[in-house]
Amino acid sequence: MTHPNRRPRRTLSLLAPLSALTLVLAACGDGGGGDGGGDDSVAVTLITKDSVNPFFIAMQEGAEAAAEKEGVDITVTAGKEDGDEAGQITEIENAINRGDDGILITPNGPGVNGSLTKARDAGLYVIALDTPPDPADLVDITFATDNFEAGELIGKWAAGTLAGEPATIALLDLFNDKVVSVD
Repeated sequence: MTHPNRRPRRTLSLLAPLSALTLVLAACGDGGGGDGGGDDSVAVTLITKDSVNPFFIAMQEGAEAAAEKEGVDITVTAGKEDGDEAGQITEIENAINRGDDGILITPNGPGVNGSLTKARDAGLYVIALDTPPDPADLVDITFATDNFEAGELIGKWAAGTLAGEPATIALLDLFNDKVVSVD
């Protein structure tokens, strides 16, 4: 059986934090035009859904590489498991209390909404990665996959690969009490 190329997903997981980090730098920095005095450092926190999913591991590695290249102080953290809203809330609060300039987050659910609002009210630039919050204006910007389009592309690939043969398709959800997506 031929599997789809996994490279685009890995590329997205690397490019999203790099692009988002660039936006945080632009939003939080002074464009490099400072007079050399004062503290021009930028501190951001990346909060992923978990620290075991290969997609989020690649995202963390990409953000750490970009931060090192740009001289940004980055804190990388995650929920204990996918769906751990309480853990993400704690990490958002930690970023606010540290005085970070920005947060990049793959929100685990609507339970983090109040903390995202609190972070923005505290002056942090907030970027959602991979998972758009609801409502979308809780964050300054979102970098996310268009899952509807991705589903269409996967369907076209499967139809071409099966070449008219019957298929059995399963829809898997991680949680019994949360609908991940219905389009």
